[in-house]
Amino acid sequence: MKKYTLFASYAAEFALCGLIGWLYEVAVMYVMWGKFIDRGYLHLPVLPIYGVFGMLLIPVFRRRKNAAFVFVTTAAVCTAGELVSSYIIEAVLGHQLWTYEMWRFNFDGRIALYSSLIFGGLGVMLTRIVHPLMRCLYERSAPVLTCAAGTLCAAAIAADFCVTAVNG
Repeated sequence: MKKYTLFASYAAEFALCGLIGWLYEVAVMYVMWGKFIDRGYLHLPVLPIYGVFGMLLIPVFRRRKNAAFVFVTTAAVCTAGELVSSYIIEAVLGHQLWTYEMWRFNFDGRIALYSSLIFGGLGVMLTRIVHPLMRCLYERSAPVLTCAAGTLCAAAIAADFCVTAVNG
């Protein structure tokens, strides 16, 4: 049960990271264009790329105490990952899901300095606030609640992904 509870807690954190990413991107679009623009590819308000990078960053940085190191390294890793991901996603889907063409200091519309700085800040927030709070929450919760929450998150995102992939 302990391993399943650990998996379930990370599934919930994946969903939370994806939700935070969605909220950040919707907020940026609102500030830029003055209206709500759904930045999601899925039907749920979750951007899986933020979940993926969050799950990659947690084991690497969760014990790092130097926020500047976490900020710079997260910004670099996420920017490189965003660049590679943009090419892969475009090859698979046939179109870009995002562009930074209207932002200064961008490369091919795929990455931008401002987003890199925000990724660094999100990495510090993840390792200093989100992950510790989630660990505390799961340590104080009944294992059955952790399993249920994580399973629900994983199932909802997986189902949404399948529906989106089939229906376009």
